[in-house]
Amino acid sequence: MTAALMRTRDAIVGTETIRTSPAQDAALDTAARLRRMDAQFRQAVLVSELLEDIAFQVEDYPEEGYDPPRRTARSVTVQRRAAGDGTGAAQYRPLATIIRPGVQDFAQAAPLVAAYAELRADRAAEILVQKEHLVPFAAAILPITPARTPAVIEMLETGLALVTPVVMRVKIALGCPRPSQFSDRIQPMIPEPGHPTLPSGHAMQMFTVATMLTLLAEPASVAVSDSQLYRLACRIAINRTVAGVHFPADSAAGAVLGIQLGRYLMARGQEQAGTVGSARFDGTRFHDRTRPRDFHSGILARMMAGGDPSTTFPDDAAAVRPAPLWQSLCKRAGDEWQTRWS
Repeated sequence: MTAALMRTRDAIVGTETIRTSPAQDAALDTAARLRRMDAQFRQAVLVSELLEDIAFQVEDYPEEGYDPPRRTARSVTVQRRAAGDGTGAAQYRPLATIIRPGVQDFAQAAPLVAAYAELRADRAAEILVQKEHLVPFAAAILPITPARTPAVIEMLETGLALVTPVVMRVKIALGCPRPSQFSDRIQPMIPEPGHPTLPSGHAMQMFTVATMLTLLAEPASVAVSDSQLYRLACRIAINRTVAGVHFPADSAAGAVLGIQLGRYLMARGQEQAGTVGSARFDGTRFHDRTRPRDFHSGILARMMAGGDPSTTFPDDAAAVRPAPLWQSLCKRAGDEWQTRWS
């Protein structure tokens, strides 16, 4: 193609003097210019805009009482910038706090991870595909196709892209070990990711998608743990335990973070910026007395209803700052959803 274009120009332009066309200033606003960019660059702009309001607060273990001293953080709070108060000073509110389980909590859960290996042959196809692709599984539940809902798909893909920098900051601070570090009998069926285990990134991604789609369909709705979307998110999270690379607590922490990030994204995507509250997951309390706790839709229902000691969703919703470029994409996605029957 390059050679052909060069030869063609030589033939039809030759050595003529170039005459420039009359110029004018840009007529499109920023949102319209965004639509003209290639998809990968649009996503970079949107992720940058959304990350501007995200911050992290790390709480270390106390210096006294631990011998040797603990080298990981005790907890990480993902914060989001609050709506302006007119002073110009940036103020942040908690979005989700994740407290690290103890090493013995992980050790007790390792046999549970090993037991899940019995399901590997049955779920191998899902596990391998889900390493790279998540949106098609949601598209099997709802009418989402590239031809009919391109903005919905782009909205979801942007949400998935935002998960990575957020979850990796939490992972690196908490520094939690993988299941195979506790036993050479676990033997994961896929290569272990090269980063700490809690929270599960796959769980966070799929719960972000489930929450975004739930709020796209009904902006005033609350997450329903027994919906098909949340059942799907639970299964994808569990598949990572089946594969031998995640503990159930990783999935639970990822679910809490994913639900909160989905709520945050959709609040910032409303035409009049909405509100979002906080959440807290305490990994040291994710157990049944002396037994490790599993993770599935029933556990998720307890967590979301306030019936599980590990998890709280306080009633403390407050306004978020508007995100104009992200709002422009969410508006197009909402318009597509409203005309999905056409």
